[in-house]
Amino acid sequence: MRALAWLRKLLRDTGGNVLAITAASMPLVVGGAAMAIDTIQLSVWKRQLQRAADSAAIAGAHAEAQGSSRDNAVHRDLSENVFPTLSQPEVVQGGARLGFDRTVYVSLTAQRTVPFMSFFTNSATTITAEATAALIEDGQFCLLSLYDGPNTGIDANGNADVDLTCGMGTNSESDNAVTAGGSSRIKARPITARGGLDGDSQNFVPPTTLRPRSARLRDPFANVPLPTVPSTCSETTLSVGNGVVTDPLPAGSCYAAWNIDGTLRLAPGTHYINGGLVDLKGRIESTGTGGVTIVMTGDEFNTDGDLIVGDFKQNGGGVLDIDAQETGPYRGIALYRDPRAVLLTVKINGGADTDIRGAIYMPGTDLWLGGNADFNAQCLQVVARIITFRGGADIRNTCPSGGASQALRQTIVRLVG
Repeated sequence: MRALAWLRKLLRDTGGNVLAITAASMPLVVGGAAMAIDTIQLSVWKRQLQRAADSAAIAGAHAEAQGSSRDNAVHRDLSENVFPTLSQPEVVQGGARLGFDRTVYVSLTAQRTVPFMSFFTNSATTITAEATAALIEDGQFCLLSLYDGPNTGIDANGNADVDLTCGMGTNSESDNAVTAGGSSRIKARPITARGGLDGDSQNFVPPTTLRPRSARLRDPFANVPLPTVPSTCSETTLSVGNGVVTDPLPAGSCYAAWNIDGTLRLAPGTHYINGGLVDLKGRIESTGTGGVTIVMTGDEFNTDGDLIVGDFKQNGGGVLDIDAQETGPYRGIALYRDPRAVLLTVKINGGADTDIRGAIYMPGTDLWLGGNADFNAQCLQVVARIITFRGGADIRNTCPSGGASQALRQTIVRLVG
């Protein structure tokens, strides 16, 4: 009876209820906190995995734009950036997706074990992330300046008249990346630059459109193989006298220099100048079908490590009338100065008459056009370091469809999914 009375008294006693309730609820509080920590940790890992997928897709798309292996680019990017560790190999796919013709899709899977959830399951939590990067066309260009320093990349002054059916662009970071002064006229759509453009300039003629602070332009011929001098190259200068018309020079020809006062005819294929000057006072023309590439290269380096490659001079009545090759490693390139060549400025001036159907590709060379140089070209593209227009340089550019020589397409990479 005494024990029963004690129990009744204990039941009526309210002292210590908070402690009892707290003790009873502690497993819920601790469990909720642990679940929250696990959820936050999984969210962080998910975000890290998504960031890795986004970066890998962008890397793959840039490789695709440059003609490189998207799979290798994705794998290399992941090996440097991915966290957490993948539980299975990445999935990489190309082709059309989400309404875009050229995309790179990346799917990643990782597994992670979190402390609290591991009490209830023996399996790790699976995390997935997907990303799609698309290559979006940003314009077609006829003139590209690859210079990426603080000075102007494309400079038109005097009475230069540049009238393009496509765009021009530069990687210059200057606030005046493209300048147009004097009575010059520039008509191009678009004009793009990594740096600034003077939108108030009256020398930019409608329907010109300006795109300052744009993405870096890629070198459209970056994957063209570096040239090598043929082992059979002659150490002499090829000289063509005034009034002389040569038989077509066979493909693979190689001389130390060219001195052209008459007419040099070129058979389809590649023709090399090893280290010396091209001095054009007469006429150089391609013959037959298939087109030519004039390659200015060398096999000796100066003390600064630059390849010794000569100048190209076209003065007075010099005429350059050539079609670029339609096939092969130099497809679409008519005149090529080795990217490793010592820096100089190639000047085409005087009354020079140039009719090139294809590209002048001199990525490490400054190109100066002026002195009433005539560029009424049917289909000309120029890729150089810095491009300068002076005098009455006049360019008209229209490329017939179907050929190897076309306006140079530029793309930007954007995440779309």
